[in-house]
Amino acid sequence: MILLEIDMGKAGLNTVLGIGIVFMALILISCIISCLKLLNKMGTKPEAPVQPVIKEAPVVEEEDVTDDLEIVAVITAAITAYEEANGRYIPADGLVVRQIKRINKQKWQNA
Repeated sequence: MILLEIDMGKAGLNTVLGIGIVFMALILISCIISCLKLLNKMGTKPEAPVQPVIKEAPVVEEEDVTDDLEIVAVITAAITAYEEANGRYIPADGLVVRQIKRINKQKWQNA
């Protein structure tokens, strides 16, 4: 019995010692990483402020979309197909496209 208690005591001491060493190593690594941030700031020289270059805005030409009959036909056909798929019948002259507005193309290109 005494031999078992001595072995358990040594095992507990080994466990505490091992966990202590691991935590000390983690603290040391954390300190080294925080020091690297300071070394990085010391190594870079402050640059002179750069004045921004002002560029002229490109000239955008607006397109005349009032005579775009193909787009009107496609939109009308798409709406008719959608409504027929949902069970609502629309006669051929039942839809009238009154205005077409183009939106920002970049938003559609990201989709």
